[in-house]
Amino acid sequence: MRDSHTQTSSTSADEVPTSAPTEAAPGHGPNVDPAPTAGHPAPVLWPLHLGAFLATFMFSVSNVAIPAVKADIGASDATSALVVGLFSAAFASGLILCGRIGDRLGRRRLFMIGTGALVITSIAVGLSPDPLFLLGARTAQGLAAAVMMPQILASFQHSLSGAARLKAISLFGAFSGVGTVGGQVLGGGLISLFGDTWGWRAAFLSCAVAAAAAYAGSLRLTESRSTDPAPLDVPGAILLDLGMMCLVIGLALGPVTGWLPVPVILLTVSALGFAAFALWQSRADATGRFPLIPPDVVAVPAAWVGMLMAFVFFAGFGTFLFNFSLVSQTGHSDPAYVSGLTLAVFCIAFLVASLYVHRLVASFTGPGTMLLGTGLQIAGLLGIALVSSSAGAGWHLWFQAPALILGAGQAMQFGPLVGTIVGAVPDRVAGLSGGLIATMQQAGIAVGVALLGALFHSFTAVFGFDRAFGLACLVQILLSIVFGAGAWYLRHAARPRVAPPTRFVRRGRSRLD
Repeated sequence: MRDSHTQTSSTSADEVPTSAPTEAAPGHGPNVDPAPTAGHPAPVLWPLHLGAFLATFMFSVSNVAIPAVKADIGASDATSALVVGLFSAAFASGLILCGRIGDRLGRRRLFMIGTGALVITSIAVGLSPDPLFLLGARTAQGLAAAVMMPQILASFQHSLSGAARLKAISLFGAFSGVGTVGGQVLGGGLISLFGDTWGWRAAFLSCAVAAAAAYAGSLRLTESRSTDPAPLDVPGAILLDLGMMCLVIGLALGPVTGWLPVPVILLTVSALGFAAFALWQSRADATGRFPLIPPDVVAVPAAWVGMLMAFVFFAGFGTFLFNFSLVSQTGHSDPAYVSGLTLAVFCIAFLVASLYVHRLVASFTGPGTMLLGTGLQIAGLLGIALVSSSAGAGWHLWFQAPALILGAGQAMQFGPLVGTIVGAVPDRVAGLSGGLIATMQQAGIAVGVALLGALFHSFTAVFGFDRAFGLACLVQILLSIVFGAGAWYLRHAARPRVAPPTRFVRRGRSRLD
């Protein structure tokens, strides 16, 4: 089925941000993209890009703000972990369901509700008088972000096609990446400017300012919804939410509580929740219901391989920034603003490369561009490992050259990866695309920080912060290789396979089989 206010059009392989084939869910019509009507102005997109920035900025700013939060309101290590973990858990658990609700009730409407709620919840976070209030406000902030985030890519899928969609997705990657790094840079600057008492509050209140701007801009967005929306799978959503909440919270608490007993209990419940979710999805599909994540959608290679690649990418990306903050602020005793400024070149490289990714995709295809980005990422990680093991007092300066390479490489990975998943999701469930990507993002960061972060701490105890950071970068190269293998698979799977004709001779006549 087509979305409302769209035209039927054919999409060539060159227009999809990956060379993987775009497949529609059986029975739901071809996954074709609307083109803007001739003579009509181009759709307003900047509020959506600002929303992409905000979603990652809110997560990142909490990492740099934690030391000031502990100093100001006396948050314990477990509470500090939950400041990040509860936001991520609430965010991840609601993404896919909210995407499906947007398909049904209107993506612009859900985007407005989400950004409006983010204004209120961000103010509540910034003005929190005690740890308990802060945790409640951060949970509500994560839920509001879950309402907003899936509508962004679904709106692109509805309103754009061809080169315009490629460019929009590239900008989505740019704003998402800059939001992640910008949380470190801007948040660190505000904390240094206003001090421990008001600095972390100013950092979180800046989220309210960005959310207010996105809400005001959303008034100019065009409404879109599916003309035949898929039914809401409430039992599936509850099971998935249970699994995601327990996973993220358990992994957040594990490193600071010694894993026993609460984190292990939560992770066990998470595994049971995911198992029950998988069984329910299989049953729903077999009995003719429409499951929350349709198996025929995720069975497409561009979808399931892309989801695994997103998980691996964010496990490395999130852990790198988490470890960097520890090396800078704890290992080198840098003020928060110095820690942020050290990442400025990385951030600029990511932004500039993201702006040109759509041109690279047009020349090398999506998987080809991701392979190129993987090579640059490995080179950048090797450079940072070398600098961390030998630079000493000049670490901040020598860090810049490999950070530039790393930022450009990760932009070449992320933008085409988003396009890969978006291109695999049928329009009838367009909200699923943003939900899948952001869910893998939060799960990947949670798992990466918990497991690779624990490995980093072990290295630190033996080798010190700098050398431990270098070793952690070498470990991250293994994740890069896994990501590259996924890109290679997609590139190989997308090649046309035309078997040579076999000639048979019957009764003096030949035919092709």
